[in-house]
Parts: sequence; structure tokens; C-alpha cells
Amino acid sequence: MLKFIFNRAVEEYKNNIKVMLSFGVLLVFLVLFVFFEQFVVSSGTAFILFNESILAVVGLLVGLIFLYFFSFFISLTIYSVRRDVQSMSFDEYWTNLMKKVSLKIFVFYLILSVIIFVLSWIGLFFGIQIITSIICFVLAAILMYVPQSIVLDEASTKFAIHESISFFFKNFVVSAAIIIIGFVVLTFLVTIEFLLELLGLPGMIVSLVLVLIVLVPFIEQMKSYAFVLRCDLIKQPEVHQSQVKPKPTVKITAVRLREASKKGKI
Repeated sequence: MLKFIFNRAVEEYKNNIKVMLSFGVLLVFLVLFVFFEQFVVSSGTAFILFNESILAVVGLLVGLIFLYFFSFFISLTIYSVRRDVQSMSFDEYWTNLMKKVSLKIFVFYLILSVIIFVLSWIGLFFGIQIITSIICFVLAAILMYVPQSIVLDEASTKFAIHESISFFFKNFVVSAAIIIIGFVVLTFLVTIEFLLELLGLPGMIVSLVLVLIVLVPFIEQMKSYAFVLRCDLIKQPEVHQSQVKPKPTVKITAVRLREASKKGKI
């Protein structure tokens, strides 16, 4: 099943390449991240630091704006899977759901970020960083399908949290595999960043571009496809379609009777 999900995610990425590349719009914020000292760009991620200056408040506002647009593109990526599987028009989805869905995902990411920040601060303050880091990782893992549930189920955030936790444990192997794939690819990108920095090149920018345009949308595609296949009415035809090998195209060379043959008359 994992191979099937991976292959379908690759197909979805290719078929919706314009949507995937739309994450590149977020690179506009890279200029602002460089301007504000509160941001540190590393390992394909932008980290925000807090202090008591006025610029910190402005920087926090920039970070929130970035998070909202990030949430929007996440919802758009998940929608691309739903559109291909359920044949839903974009106009209908945009009118009824997209605006609300993006806001829900934004609020969820914001609350989750605050919780992880608080847990990290507690770990640093009491010297138990390893324990709190494990708690943060587990929390992020079991909630990894919340955006998928919000978009695909048209659910409330509370219901989406319940569905994410339930789906994660019922499909632990697939979920763990998706996490491992993301970790391996991220490690590879961080290695590229390190090597480029040694050569005096902007490795952090390269890694951030690849994370936003390649890693994030592809992982969201995998999560979305894994999540949508829990429905047997969708799973069975999708699996069947993937198993059907397309027939080779037969090229027929013929000459119409009213045309002269190159080799002579007919």
C-alpha cells in the first residue's frame, strides 16, 4: 500500500505541478526574514526569536502573515487530491470552503506552534529538553492529518484532531513511513545546504526553496492520498486503476485510396 501511495503522490505532484510551484510565492517572505533579525533561516525552515523590541512585534506579524499564506497553499495542495479523486470543481470549492478551510488550518498551526514553543521553553527551563522534544515530536506526528481532515472531511478542528489521532494509530506503518521519508529527504537537503555554505554559496536559500516547492507539497500529497483511501468506495477503484496496465499504442500506417502511394499507383 505504501508503494501505491508513493506512486500516486508522484503522479499527483506531476499533474498539479502549477499548484506545487505556487509555494514559491512564499519565497517573497525570504526578503523580510533576512531584514528582521528575529528570523533565522536554516535547514529549510524559518525560526523566529522573541525579544522586547518593536521590530520583534513587526516580525511576529510578518510570521503570522506567512503562516496564513502557508496554510492557504497547504489547503490548496490537499484540495488538488480531492479534486482528482472526487471530481469537484474549483469554483464550487472556493466559494463554499476554501476561505474557511484556510483559516481553520491557520488557527490549528498557530495553536500547535504555541504549544510546541511552551513545551520547548519548559524543557529548556527545567533541563529536560530531550523529554519535551519527544513529546513535541509525538504531538506533531499524531496531529499530522488534521489539515487533511479539515479539507477532505469538511470537518471542524475538534473533529479533525480526533480523526487524525484515530487514523494515525490505525495506519501506523504508513504514517511512520511518511514521516521517515520526510526526515530522509530533509536530511539530504540539509546536507546540500551545509556543502553549499562551505563553498560560500547561499545553501540556506537553496534548502528553503526545495523544502517549500518539493518536500512540503509532496509530503502533503502522500498524507492526503493515504487519508482519502480510508474510504473503500474510493480505495477500490483507485487501487484497481493503478493495477491496470495501459495498452500499448498501435501505430497503423495506411494510404487512403484516393491518395497516391509513395511507392507507386494503387
